[in-house]
Amino acid sequence: MTTTESRPVWERRINDTVRWGLKRWLLFANLVVLVYGGLPWLSPIAHAAGYRTLGNLLFALYTPLCHQKPSQSFFLNGYQVAVCQREAIMYGARFAGGLLFALFRHQVRAMPVRLGALLLLPMLIDGGSQLIDDLLGGTLLRGTNDDIGSFNFWMRMATGLLFAIAVLLVVYPRLERDLRQAQIAA
Repeated sequence: MTTTESRPVWERRINDTVRWGLKRWLLFANLVVLVYGGLPWLSPIAHAAGYRTLGNLLFALYTPLCHQKPSQSFFLNGYQVAVCQREAIMYGARFAGGLLFALFRHQVRAMPVRLGALLLLPMLIDGGSQLIDDLLGGTLLRGTNDDIGSFNFWMRMATGLLFAIAVLLVVYPRLERDLRQAQIAA
């Protein structure tokens, strides 16, 4: 005769909570991207509304995470967004793509990792040439025009978008597949 040990209530609740969270991984991923990518836009809004301390705090929060060069940033109400244009498009596109992924998650197949790496290559080249110019203190590789509509601006937009596409088509489908398999196994 076999006996089944009953698990303590607290352990069952923890397991149920984890299962609930894993089923909703995309909701959490989209919320994290929305908060992380949305807070930088609140900095200029807070400044414009007269909440300078809050605006400065939000801007300072992103200082270690982004170069925040004014020439490579968006401005809202005359105040600088707390991340550069590339990061703004990376997170904006990931959020929009995450919402689309939610609609088509069962039809989207994971893209090969090599193709994802290939999509990241333009960002490496673009960011690398920018870094070299910054280190050399000149405009050897990139030129000086960072205005909206310039070549440099469109390179930042394109490479940020390619990054978001790579994450959405390489990482998200794998998470969906693997977490679904884990739920079935549990």
